[in-house]
Amino acid sequence: MAASEASGPDLMVLVVDLASELGQVSSSGDAGIVSYQRAGTVFARVSADALEVRLPADIADAALRTPDTAAIPGAAGWLRFSPRGRERHVVDRATAWFQMAWRHAGGS
Repeated sequence: MAASEASGPDLMVLVVDLASELGQVSSSGDAGIVSYQRAGTVFARVSADALEVRLPADIADAALRTPDTAAIPGAAGWLRFSPRGRERHVVDRATAWFQMAWRHAGGS
């Protein structure tokens, strides 16, 4: 996974790898943003500098207490994760949140 000293992991590469491991995922891209869907529901969007995921509300609320996260105004349960550095849990959080959003989109 590509990373520089000043920035975190390449989120687009990470998400492509994660999506390839999961079933029933489709994606579409526009203007540097790739959206991921499962069962017709968009559950994640990724750009070069941020991962946005749709999580259950209680989990999104808890996730907002971690570094580099923000709620997306007007989008209940959506979390924006914009890692600024190489904090050791960045990949773990991005992976867990992407997988959880995928599960939630599939209703399981």
